[in-house]
Amino acid sequence: MRVADLLTEHSLQLRLETPSGPKRLSQEIVRCAPTEHLDPTPFLDANVLLLTSGIGMNFTEQSIWDGYVERLTRVPVAALAFAVGTAHATLPKGLVTACTSHDLPLLEVPTTVPLLKIDQHVENMLRAEHIARLDLGWSLADECARLASQGAEVSTLLAAVYGVVKSPIAVYDAFGSLIAQYPEAVTWRTGSAHSTQPDVLTVPLPMGLSNPCQLAVRLYGPSSEYEALLAPVTSILALQLNRSVAVDASSHQDMLRFVNRCVAWSESTRSDVANAFHELGLSRRAETTLLVADMSGDHAAAAWKLRVALHDTFHDVRVAELDDQLIALAQFPRDGFDETVDRILAIRPELPLVLRGPTHTIDELRIALVHALDLIHHVTRPVLAPVLGLSAVVAAAAGRGARESAERFLAPLVEHDEQRTTELLPTLRTWLRNDAQPSRTCDELFIHRNSLSYRLRRIQELLGISLDTLDGRATCLMALRLVELEPY
Repeated sequence: MRVADLLTEHSLQLRLETPSGPKRLSQEIVRCAPTEHLDPTPFLDANVLLLTSGIGMNFTEQSIWDGYVERLTRVPVAALAFAVGTAHATLPKGLVTACTSHDLPLLEVPTTVPLLKIDQHVENMLRAEHIARLDLGWSLADECARLASQGAEVSTLLAAVYGVVKSPIAVYDAFGSLIAQYPEAVTWRTGSAHSTQPDVLTVPLPMGLSNPCQLAVRLYGPSSEYEALLAPVTSILALQLNRSVAVDASSHQDMLRFVNRCVAWSESTRSDVANAFHELGLSRRAETTLLVADMSGDHAAAAWKLRVALHDTFHDVRVAELDDQLIALAQFPRDGFDETVDRILAIRPELPLVLRGPTHTIDELRIALVHALDLIHHVTRPVLAPVLGLSAVVAAAAGRGARESAERFLAPLVEHDEQRTTELLPTLRTWLRNDAQPSRTCDELFIHRNSLSYRLRRIQELLGISLDTLDGRATCLMALRLVELEPY
């Protein structure tokens, strides 16, 4: 209810005695405050309608009236309704002058209208508006529930909320990371600064968590109005967010079993991996997209946004968290793969994330997973993994006797280093890591180029292989990777 609404209510017979403009008269009234105190400000809330008969205000000094009105504007009050006939036959001129000077709407209440009638009218109007907002809030919740039942994304629900509240709206996770917002063009603070944004109402979502997500809305009016509108729909948003968590939780153990069987090349057969995949409830005929993300430290703040994005982008998603890593399998993208890649990789530019897909067979998925688990340790931003990686090939070969062969292949270097305190094996490892570049290798080992040449010749003699050929270098690289391979 606004101050202007009082002037249009003919039963109250109120008359505006100050040249207040439309903006000032559009001020919302939160309640009435009947009082005869000369300084009622300690007992007033902002934007109340002050009702008084001026009892005890038997003064004529303009400075006293100015001080009285100035204190009211500091609260500030929405307007001052002054009843004539009880203590004052007419409005005091000093009061009119002071209200005009401080731009406080002054309403004259005639003798025929008791202040109690104004109080009751305002309370009835505020109660009716509150009920109307509740009804609108429940209608909004019903519409969002309908959208959610059809599989709508969180951003779609926020768009529906925005259509009612007419204010930018967003959802944060417990770490202050922005999960979704509408409209997209609006800028929101993130991290710990999100809770200190001016003119923003933050409402915890009822998710049953100690640190739930939060709904944030820009305030263009009293916060109580937004709270009444948003209260019912927060439950729908919470259920929609919890939907992904519930799905993830139900498949968590199955995902861990699948991952463990994939990386255990020597213990798990192809049939074991296929059975574990079948237990996930995913289709063996559909293409599967793989995602591995680093959730350690500050990266954990992106977990909610990543989960929501996956469920919004794919129809079937399985997620598990293992050793500070989020591992996800996803099938049936809602859009094309290029659009899916763009959306996933743009979630957080500084998040170490590996996206690989789509894979077509269980064997390809297994190799892709091993490669992604290795690659995640070497990236500092979201990347699209190549179709094949050396780490995956090495892991696959390790389970088929290659690791034992690699140990026997490198054994002459190990024995030579132990018996003669040389460093042939570290030299070979450093040389290959530096792409067989002599200058870079010498700089790292702090040796002369002639010393490097001697060591490489001795390595060739002991291994019986030529390091001048690509085949020889690849054999040594594979052998080193195999003996250095650690189970996940």
